[in-house]
Amino acid sequence: MDRRQQEQAIINVIRLLGTSLKNRRMYPPTHPLVRTPVEKCFSDIFLFFAQRQELALAISDGTLVFEGVPIFNLTSSLELFMERLAAIGIPAIVFEKGLAPGDIELFIRFLHETKEEGLSPSDIQKRIEDLGVAHIRVKPPEEDDYALAREIYHDAVNVVVSVLKEIRLGRIPSGSESVRVVNAISGMLNQNRDAILALTLIKNFDEYTYNHSVNVAVLSLAMADALSLSREEKSEVGVAGLLHDVGKTQLALDLIRKPDGLTPAEFEEIKKHPEEGFVILGKMSHIRPTSAYMVREHHVRFDRKGYPDLGPDYAVQPKSQIISVADCYDALTTMRSYQNAKQPIEALEIMRKLTGKSLDPNILATLNNVMGSYPIGTMVRLDSMEVGIVIGVGLSGKGPIRIAILVDRQGNPLPCSEEVDLTDVDPRTGRPRWSILSTVNPLLYPDAPKGVFLPPPSS
Repeated sequence: MDRRQQEQAIINVIRLLGTSLKNRRMYPPTHPLVRTPVEKCFSDIFLFFAQRQELALAISDGTLVFEGVPIFNLTSSLELFMERLAAIGIPAIVFEKGLAPGDIELFIRFLHETKEEGLSPSDIQKRIEDLGVAHIRVKPPEEDDYALAREIYHDAVNVVVSVLKEIRLGRIPSGSESVRVVNAISGMLNQNRDAILALTLIKNFDEYTYNHSVNVAVLSLAMADALSLSREEKSEVGVAGLLHDVGKTQLALDLIRKPDGLTPAEFEEIKKHPEEGFVILGKMSHIRPTSAYMVREHHVRFDRKGYPDLGPDYAVQPKSQIISVADCYDALTTMRSYQNAKQPIEALEIMRKLTGKSLDPNILATLNNVMGSYPIGTMVRLDSMEVGIVIGVGLSGKGPIRIAILVDRQGNPLPCSEEVDLTDVDPRTGRPRWSILSTVNPLLYPDAPKGVFLPPPSS
């Protein structure tokens, strides 16, 4: 369905939920006026699950929002539905794939029968689970998303540290923890994409290998999501991204950490790491063969050059280029001893010149769509003359764009970043309060970005 049809379908789903709840006040749960809207609501929602694993419904600034679509024309039944969500304390709910009509019916019953107000999300979740609701969950307020994203990111870093340590000690670790954290990252991308993508701004030189591995997993999963890959395929891509450099454990540490250029002989040693990684993943439990092949092929160029040389008849995994593109983007945007970090927009421009040779143009186009016109991490100047960094690009990179202000209009670094949303409107003029004038070279403000790897939660 096209965008307009999708929005109409979304409005119908919400209207049916409200109608069922309103009729529940007047009729028993088995009455057709209660059950029919539930069944029709389920059939409409089911269509969305052809391409998605879950659907989110939230109340944002007094507006019902379903999958990013605000519902402004409220009927009496819709107003009742929103009123009950707000009164009970439900900031957002998520419909998960596997949803059944009984889940919707029991959730409507919960809204109808619950008399308490202002319950915590965890208490609400327990109550609906006790009723038998299996595929509807309560989503905590967005402020909690950033703390959860941090927790998931650092958990993934710890898993990479553990896996590499085990391999260097000559042991073959289980892949179960890698699969677990990849699924957690994938879930966070569905819940709040900006929160987890903002963490790819973490660029710790001393911990480069670990942060880079997690960043590549996050970026790869974001592209896999945009490509509407299946849940299993996303997991395979994410695991390959997380473990793409495990083969470097078989190389000397001084070679990996060498700050200047490599000799031809040293580069030949470096070129062995994809094949080494392929062998290691092949021995790890819980790792699907496709992930191992993607690790083997992440330095095979789009034009079949690169390394290892697999021969003209070798069938390369199409999804391997997802890892290649993510790897390239994170490497270009990271400060190393031998290169200055590129601005995200600059990195994407460099990568565009590599399409058709090193990189698949379609995969790079997907990354462009994911990152948006001003990717997360881009330093910009606003029309207020303040300087900040992009920390949110919204669904599919189309906004709203959120900026963490780092430098005031006089050019002085702020002690703490201040968040602004470019969709905020000045009530006096009816126009946006801020707009972007231009990008800014971060080297002009060397102190400003320090510590601003993740925005503070919105109040």
